[in-house]
Amino acid sequence: MQGYVQNEGTQAYFVCQRQIPPGGKVQITDIYKSVGKKSGLEEGVEFVEWIKTNVFRRGSWGYYKDEDSPLSSPKTAKKPTAQQKSVTKAPAPLNKTSPKKEKDARGAGRDLRRTSRETHDVTGANVTPVAIIEASYEQARGLIEKTKDRIVLKKALNLTKHFSGKEQHMRHIIKRLEQVY
Repeated sequence: MQGYVQNEGTQAYFVCQRQIPPGGKVQITDIYKSVGKKSGLEEGVEFVEWIKTNVFRRGSWGYYKDEDSPLSSPKTAKKPTAQQKSVTKAPAPLNKTSPKKEKDARGAGRDLRRTSRETHDVTGANVTPVAIIEASYEQARGLIEKTKDRIVLKKALNLTKHFSGKEQHMRHIIKRLEQVY
């Protein structure tokens, strides 16, 4: 599909694997190359509507067919009134012959955020250098004794040099490294 999306806001946005400054333009074909598979749609009007709702949610974006003919723009697009909302009909069901259009793309247009801020169990088998350094000395001593991996111990030793008050950790890690070698 011919056309482009233009950032009509005052702030730059990182969208579709690229930085788009204010007034910057991105061709719809380039957007289709980066998120077309995720949408599950063919390149066309349906795809443009999909990127409006799933990709270009923040900021003000203008959708243009050519230089002079806008598909829609935030300045010209009008929101339906309460009376118009009640009159609008439900959308027609999708064609059953096209399985691509039935499914929503998994992960398409979502903001990826960490859902869990919990720390991992430091008493388990996966002992990390950061877990050793963040633990109190008594807990760290047990973790260091369990650790047989020289790389983890070396990284923990290097981390102790960057933190104040970790001299006990450093001495114990050095002793354990001598035992492991």
